[in-house]
Amino acid sequence: MLRVHRTFGGHPRLERTVARLSMTFIVLSAGCGEERVTPTEALRVPTTSSAEMGSAPSQDAGIAELVAIATAAWTAKDPIAYASIYAEDALVISPVGTFLLGREGVRQGHVFLFSGPFAGSTQTISITGVRFLTGTIAIVDQDVTLTGYAFLPPNGLRATSPGVVRNTVRWVVMKRGGTWEVVAQQMTPIPPVS
Repeated sequence: MLRVHRTFGGHPRLERTVARLSMTFIVLSAGCGEERVTPTEALRVPTTSSAEMGSAPSQDAGIAELVAIATAAWTAKDPIAYASIYAEDALVISPVGTFLLGREGVRQGHVFLFSGPFAGSTQTISITGVRFLTGTIAIVDQDVTLTGYAFLPPNGLRATSPGVVRNTVRWVVMKRGGTWEVVAQQMTPIPPVS
């Protein structure tokens, strides 16, 4: 039985979203066969080879389209277009551990970033792995690099190397109504080089 011991500042919507996503993970994990894996093994997502990608072109094309939309929106500094790839009820964990709730939360966060610290920045997304849990749910791992920013917000985000911020990003994407969207995202900063 999963118990969520952490509260989220009395935000009932966030608590319901986390509980729903946790239950979704449990159901998906249970439905993926009898094979048991350790937590470390569960975090490893194999890279999809080009041959494997050819076996599900419509699925992979939809995921690649999410990356293309995010990249074009970042280039245009358009927070509405950037947030459009996220589900209305998405849960996003930022690289500094804060939560953005839903498409609107992502949009609001990027209004600030695009008009301030990241106004002149470039974001590069490289997919490092795709794992289809079902025909309509997948885990997408990425390396995301940010360059050309004016400054870093005073929230604890640090450069990986001078002028470069890198994050490992994991999306849970779901195909709803024929369209892929990000339902959950976790960003983990790559620490500064010693």
